Amino acid sequence: MGRKKIPRSFVEDLLSRIDIVDIVSRYVSLKQVGRNFSTLCPFHPEKTPSFVVSPEKQIFKCFGCGVGGNAITFVEKYENLSFYEAVKRICELSGIEFPSEFSEEDSEADKIVEGALKAARFFHSRIDSIKDYLEKRSIEKATAERFLIGYAPSDYHKHLKDKEILKKLHLITEKGYPFFRERLIIPIFDHSGKIVAFGGRALKDNQNPKYINSPESEFFHKNRILYGFYQAKEQILKEKEAVVVEGYFDVISLFQAGIEKAVAPMGTSLTENHAKTLKRYANRIILFFDGDEAGEKATLRSSKIFTELEIEPLIIRPPKGEDPDSLAKGQPEILARLLSNPVPLTEYLIERVKKAPLETQAEEIRKVLDIFSPMKEKNPFKFKKFLAELSVATGADIKWLEKQIFHYRNKKQDNYVMKVMIPEYEKAFIKGLIDKKIPVSLDISPNIFVSEECRKLFVLFKMKGDIPSSIEIEQEYPELGGTIAEIALTKFTEEEIKASLCRIVKKELDRRLKNTKDFTDRKKLKELYINLTPEVGGIEEIISCIH
Repeated sequence: MGRKKIPRSFVEDLLSRIDIVDIVSRYVSLKQVGRNFSTLCPFHPEKTPSFVVSPEKQIFKCFGCGVGGNAITFVEKYENLSFYEAVKRICELSGIEFPSEFSEEDSEADKIVEGALKAARFFHSRIDSIKDYLEKRSIEKATAERFLIGYAPSDYHKHLKDKEILKKLHLITEKGYPFFRERLIIPIFDHSGKIVAFGGRALKDNQNPKYINSPESEFFHKNRILYGFYQAKEQILKEKEAVVVEGYFDVISLFQAGIEKAVAPMGTSLTENHAKTLKRYANRIILFFDGDEAGEKATLRSSKIFTELEIEPLIIRPPKGEDPDSLAKGQPEILARLLSNPVPLTEYLIERVKKAPLETQAEEIRKVLDIFSPMKEKNPFKFKKFLAELSVATGADIKWLEKQIFHYRNKKQDNYVMKVMIPEYEKAFIKGLIDKKIPVSLDISPNIFVSEECRKLFVLFKMKGDIPSSIEIEQEYPELGGTIAEIALTKFTEEEIKASLCRIVKKELDRRLKNTKDFTDRKKLKELYINLTPEVGGIEEIISCIH
């Protein structure tokens, strides 16, 4: 997507007006530890908090996975937004006006997103054509507007004239045939609020299939997008609770009933990506699928995905033949009771075993153990507690239960790669450069650095001839934001900075020694190398050794 241009002066002013603690605490719970705040890192799994937010420096840093930066960086990474979108998002969260005059570079992707919004608005403008259907489904006007529900007339391709954009949105086929003709249209918003696809619901008995969706594209990935997440995001963040349902109308009807925290997978089963997204935003996940056999299977399958992420979801099972949509419209009192009393997964699994006929109970035990088995490694205490409760409920010996467990193995490795640790002396050296205690003109080779990050920073400083602002580094070199944040949060004494310079200069002397053949030059370099210590003098005396 084309890069959006925001003046650096606006970014600097924005960062000076907000408090990173306020921004980050909208997403995760922070605990004050001395002058900083800490929590478990939202970007990688960990047991002990290594994620630090500094109100003094207005930066964050995870000392576990290495990610770090300012408030904009945090929102970028947490919500998976571009820099431009993250700045707009922070303005929204802080009640700061985002100037409309900021230019955007046009790109093909921007045109497609703009075309999708134009199409959605056109379909919504034709909603009166299906007024009777909406009344039958008890969908109010305000709800239809909130989700931009619409209707696709048979000739919509004639009103939306850019055929190339329509093809890329899969609103028409390659031959120009309207893909969603005479269907109720449900625009699909991505998690940042852009319309990236459409769902179409049949309005006639002879229209098959009942639901059709846009095919996947570079913008639309079913395994990543949750329907309704954009509309529900604020409420989920506020309550730290999300309700996962099966379909569009479950989300829409619950929203209309005042439950504004419901989301649904996009015409597919819940995926690990969906679960990871919800884990970042909510502490409590409620699975509320249809009251039929398919809904039961979906509950079990989805529960396993969450336990693999060390989350024990809460379960709601509606009466047979009912679903969230039907309860919201016809039996709101039952809906309210179910939502106020979701059942913990362990209780739900044990109840399944107790209800199973005696001849199939052993197999049912194996099923529920398999669903909860990830907790054996993720949370052994919780797993042992579940085994004890299952043993009491069934009369089965705990040792027998343990034998029924298939050895659970993680199919996926941690989604972050362990990096080479940055040596403390290299951090201190970069700190000396940033604090202008060591000149950026220092004549050394970048290849003497152990860490790639410090090497890149040194090259960047040399190229610029000065130390760029942290904002400039964040915008142009976002991969270095974490290193800059870590170094900024680390305190070094004058002696430590001088010692780091001494070590760097000695490494440079050693490099030159290996590349020098002249006997006189080698002798001089060898003497400098041997005699060079932090006690040789001040910073200028140490630097003079390589000039």
